[in-house]
Amino acid sequence: MKRRNLMKTGALALGLTFGLSAGMAFAQDVTLRMSTWLPPKHHLVADTLLIWFAEIEKASGGTLKIKLDPAPIAKPPGQYDVVRDGAADLAYHVMAYTPGPFEILRGAELPFLSANAEAGSQAAYDWYDRNIGFDTEFKDVKVITLMVHGPGAVHTKKPINTLEDLMGVKLRVGGGGVRMAEALGAVPVAMPAPAAYEAIQKGVADGALFPFESVKGFRLGELLDYHLEIPGGLYTTPFAIIMNRAKWDGLSDAHKKVLTDLGGIKGAGILGAGWDRADAVGKAFALESNGTINRLPDAELARWAEKIEFMNTAWIEKADAAGLDGAALLDDLKATMAKYSDQ
Repeated sequence: MKRRNLMKTGALALGLTFGLSAGMAFAQDVTLRMSTWLPPKHHLVADTLLIWFAEIEKASGGTLKIKLDPAPIAKPPGQYDVVRDGAADLAYHVMAYTPGPFEILRGAELPFLSANAEAGSQAAYDWYDRNIGFDTEFKDVKVITLMVHGPGAVHTKKPINTLEDLMGVKLRVGGGGVRMAEALGAVPVAMPAPAAYEAIQKGVADGALFPFESVKGFRLGELLDYHLEIPGGLYTTPFAIIMNRAKWDGLSDAHKKVLTDLGGIKGAGILGAGWDRADAVGKAFALESNGTINRLPDAELARWAEKIEFMNTAWIEKADAAGLDGAALLDDLKATMAKYSDQ
């Protein structure tokens, strides 16, 4: 009897000690600042990131918070520098806006890969982490997780159903879309996403390449009536959630664990799911605005794929030049995307 009571007492003491240690690990409140550049009503800053922040705060017992800056402190291409230099603790950086340093990760932008943002985000993180590792292209910052938006579609003032319809159409594109738009016969107008509405309103562009969330998020549904879905997406855009290295190093082990547990593939899934919800809202808004949504048929898809196959070839050549097996990496990326799409 005495032995049993001693064991119970010891177990209770151990439990109290563990609980006290965990509490002490989380004792210091930390609030991290995230740089932002999207408009306040965009789903990423009004909903998706906030859901992820709340999960992090909950897991830390309320001791680790992330707050978005009230206003942009740098343009979209400057987000990596903002974090590297310590002007912000965190940011979401679009690799396509800074061509050159992140060419291997930009394999996730290639055509027809991603069935949806949740699967695409998880697959992109898994593939890159296993094959490359984040210290290769992101030496100056700590990558917490990745996300990609939903499948890239074509949104225009006139209906687009064939390559011939696209000929000469001025399309807003992101950094990686110029050569693709040209190959498809369109006229690329390169600019960051927030500039698209004004460009279309003023006639500088006749349409845009965007995921469906932009129909509501960037109010494109007010200007464009025709929306063409591309199976697997004409492209997708990876974003890296990056953190200042010194700030990361200064966190407690417990807070690092929270960010690790809710970053990586799990964080990618949370953020990707938010993009998918926003795509559904965008599609609904398009229909409510009397817009028309069509889907590119398989026969026409094959024609488009032939025109832009050079993008796969060019990426493989870049990977080979970096000392990697580009063809094998692309095969693994496709397989990883398929794996997460089937889950």
